[in-house]
Amino acid sequence: MSKVIKYSVMIILLIVVVSGCLYFYLMKDGYQVTFNSNGGSIVAPMKTGLKKKVESPEEPVKSGFEFAGWYLDGEKFDFDSTIEENITLTAHWESLSAKTFLISFETLGGTNLESVEVEENHTLPTLPTPTKEGFEFISWYYHNKEFDSETLIDKNMVLVAKYKKVEESSEKTKVTITFDSSGGSSVDAETIEKGKLAKMPKAPTKEGFEFIGWYLNDTEFNFLEPVNEDITLVAKWKKS
Repeated sequence: MSKVIKYSVMIILLIVVVSGCLYFYLMKDGYQVTFNSNGGSIVAPMKTGLKKKVESPEEPVKSGFEFAGWYLDGEKFDFDSTIEENITLTAHWESLSAKTFLISFETLGGTNLESVEVEENHTLPTLPTPTKEGFEFISWYYHNKEFDSETLIDKNMVLVAKYKKVEESSEKTKVTITFDSSGGSSVDAETIEKGKLAKMPKAPTKEGFEFIGWYLNDTEFNFLEPVNEDITLVAKWKKS
């Protein structure tokens, strides 16, 4: 081997050794991992070393919250993964306070009802019953489906009331006018809608008497006044 080749090999070996030593020196501490505790207790930064990994540090603490892990770029960090650059891990927290949701009631013209706050995964303590004139309440509906009182609440909700119209019975919408002819010829009773006018019947007859008119409570009845209840009209006579 010539001296030139020998010296060249020695120089190459020397460069490799120096480069290796320099790399080891520069990388002996590795990359830095910074911990952002996001309002919790301070966690000291760590170096990866040549392994390019760090162990999970002691969990931080934060009043009113439970530690939920370290996250990198929105994903939970795996401490078994290799670190190739300086990174910052951020603490995630879950509140220890009970989460509540607001339940509102749409009564569609019925009585106004206050909204109710319900703890997450609890049922409504009671379901109120609205009233609406002329209607009967049936049930509460959510998204066009009948609401089950045993439903565990996990979101804000608006419950909508469902009614059915109350139909008035014919007894309440009809009235009867009875005619007492006081010994005269018979006159048929008349049934009309409440609030309407009665029709004056054909005058009855009574031998030896002249018909004067129909009276209600000793007052001549006015057939131009509406009738709102059952009444009996009595015939009044004068001797011929």
